[in-house]
Amino acid sequence: NDPGAFDVIANDYSQYIQNILTTCGLMFTILCGYTFYFVYQQQESVYYSLYEEVTVAISLLEQISLVCQGRDDMYFNILSCIDRYVREDLTQFAIEPAVLLSARPVDDPLEEIMYATSVGEPSVIYQTVKSLRQARAARLGSLQRKLPPIQMILLYTLATIVLSTFPVLGAGVQTLGGEGILKVQSVYIAFTVAGIFIALGVINELRNPAGKGAYNALTVLSVMVEGLEDELENR
Repeated sequence: NDPGAFDVIANDYSQYIQNILTTCGLMFTILCGYTFYFVYQQQESVYYSLYEEVTVAISLLEQISLVCQGRDDMYFNILSCIDRYVREDLTQFAIEPAVLLSARPVDDPLEEIMYATSVGEPSVIYQTVKSLRQARAARLGSLQRKLPPIQMILLYTLATIVLSTFPVLGAGVQTLGGEGILKVQSVYIAFTVAGIFIALGVINELRNPAGKGAYNALTVLSVMVEGLEDELENR
């Protein structure tokens, strides 16, 4: 509440603080826009890959029913492999994609399906398993975190600078416009704070498709595989 300090801020002809606010605000806007576009593209690729993988998995289940007619032991063995694939791979968003991809072939249910259906030469199932592997690779690649934590730290740092310099400038303006102008500026900063935190919250949710927010892909996946799981149980 020092009037002298307010006069210095109000009559700062070099506009040092204003330039800090303008520069950091512009940097935050550009970086936030590019970050949102990047994580939104990643989220979109997650949905595309999930739809493709579930579709190929259903196609594999249908082909298995035709190929394994009259061979009940092999049929139930392959069904258990598909069920294990759905439970331990397709719906496991919490495990790092690189860890899933580095699993040994002996622990791979798709490998077991290929060996069980291909004797001497690849069967018609081989091409479907190959397509399922490609769809799986697309899913794991889209789920891999590509945004380094330092970028979010930079965003939060710029947001903090913007929000901390705005009240300082507003305090200096009261020497020109009186106390009433502070009420107007309090509304402005309220909208600014809300907008910045909403933007950062959306980016954080898009960064984590397996989260519990509005943009999580796990809820959509659970609906997609519900029919596949019911079909496996019925068969």
